[in-house]
Amino acid sequence: MDMEETKHGGCLFHFDNIFGNGEAVFGGIDLFQIGEICCECGYEIPVHYQYCLELSCIVSGSGYFYINDSCIQVEAGDILFNSVGHSHSIKTDQTNMLRFVYMGFKFNEQVSKEFAEIQAFLQSAPYYFSKDMHNLLIPFMRNIDEFYSQKPYSHSMIRNYIEEIIVSAYRSFTQKADKVFQYTPERSPRSVGQTVYTVIRYIENNIFELESIKFLSIQLNYNPTYLSHVFKRRTGMTLQRYINHKKIEKALELLKYGNFTIKQVSEKLGYETIQSFSKAFSRIMGYPPSLYVVNQRKQ
Repeated sequence: MDMEETKHGGCLFHFDNIFGNGEAVFGGIDLFQIGEICCECGYEIPVHYQYCLELSCIVSGSGYFYINDSCIQVEAGDILFNSVGHSHSIKTDQTNMLRFVYMGFKFNEQVSKEFAEIQAFLQSAPYYFSKDMHNLLIPFMRNIDEFYSQKPYSHSMIRNYIEEIIVSAYRSFTQKADKVFQYTPERSPRSVGQTVYTVIRYIENNIFELESIKFLSIQLNYNPTYLSHVFKRRTGMTLQRYINHKKIEKALELLKYGNFTIKQVSEKLGYETIQSFSKAFSRIMGYPPSLYVVNQRKQ
């Protein structure tokens, strides 16, 4: 997003890392930009020419991405990719802020054969738009953190995160929505291990949408009592306790890397109140989320 920004609202913050050609090479990827921006209502980034591939992940709020003559309405949980050689602009909703992370890049001559299909796909259309089905936000935030912290082996970590982000985005763009929940559980006694693994994978990939054990059972086509019984017998942990632990595990990631408030994290994870979230957090971690945030800031 190397352009002037028109203020019809305001930009709350903008962290941007910009690199010249050949300055930031990570294997088969040349990185040009990576950063995060949070815009107030009505903020506009004017029309500009897209000189590199760009992937954006909407963190919160809503707005509009314009690519050529197309207008794409975006909201939290969406990802959007736009290709080289097209006009591009962004406008925040008049009644809602817009926060998103982004990465500008190109494939170089060192790109591996396994990325050739992804490269061809991404460059075959002006843009691709999808719900984020693979939690891109976490590797995005971790990658941005690597640029600011510059810890040992940051270059290797950044390369891994970049590749993870691109592959995960490709999967989201190519995965059909009607296949997301198509699990075919077997009912034989030997299938119990597979049943538990299916549950674990579903929870891992859908933690933000997970409302209850009943909701989980419906999505996986199981009886909720049977599912709870099997899970406890195979793992020694109740299904509800496992879900609680996974939610707090995701909360730790969001609070550390996502620059979210405690209230925002509690809402994203489906807690009715910030008090219920704090109670669940304290029960598992032994201290409240406010103390965790304070300790992270000290580091």
